[in-house]
Amino acid sequence: MRDTSAEQRGALPRPPGREAAHRPPAAASVIALDVGARYISGTVMTTDGRVRESERWYTRPERGSDAVVDTVLGCATELAALAERRRTPVAAAGLVLSGSVDGLAGFATTAEPDWTATPLRSWLEEHLDVPVALGHAGHAGAVAEGRLGAARGCAAFAFVTSANPVLVAVMRAGRSVREAEFDAAMNSPDGRAATLRSADTQALTALILAAEVERVVVGGPRPRVDTALRQAIDSALRRARRQGPRPDVIAGRVGGRAACLGAAMMARELVGTR
Repeated sequence: MRDTSAEQRGALPRPPGREAAHRPPAAASVIALDVGARYISGTVMTTDGRVRESERWYTRPERGSDAVVDTVLGCATELAALAERRRTPVAAAGLVLSGSVDGLAGFATTAEPDWTATPLRSWLEEHLDVPVALGHAGHAGAVAEGRLGAARGCAAFAFVTSANPVLVAVMRAGRSVREAEFDAAMNSPDGRAATLRSADTQALTALILAAEVERVVVGGPRPRVDTALRQAIDSALRRARRQGPRPDVIAGRVGGRAACLGAAMMARELVGTR
């Protein structure tokens, strides 16, 4: 398990930036990018919460870290152009990914793409000339499920996505209190189906119980894998035999684009819109 929470990394407070005084035009959009090892997902969302466009591109991390940065900036340009065509210019952007993401300082370190303390937020802000929210994909997915999906109205919940790596975010009162990642055990020749190893299932169970959440939401792009992961977590919680109520383990409702939608919601917060 890799802990990705800011508290564990000793993140520095984010210095005051232009986003504090940023004012969107009357009709505006935000854009969002979810950068994965295989795909980059993108969304254009109006500041009142309507999704206007959705796109997806290949990440192709084998080209090198600089090439992937160029691709991310190019994807952002495409999304901004789509927003402009609808006469809703971009007022802010959200960028999320797995790995060690310091949203406060604006840096990310990931295995695929091979980025080490890469200042993604400042580069994207300079490229678009708008404020950018940088965050962990697990947290972003939890934001979407908490506001739109299976965790809506739940004060404390854990979000687990069946990506590779498996991403986990524990939310309490709308804020992330813990983020973690688990390397998935591949169980299909094409590498698309993934499960947790026994030791990681136990570690995840311990994390969930220690957080005292009411609900565990399991979501992702592949329903079969989501179902298997949900059943494994539910069985492990039952075997734990801990006193007190056991959290419900349920399927997510937002689907495989949860992280991208959550990134858009994070961007909306930069322009004072929830």
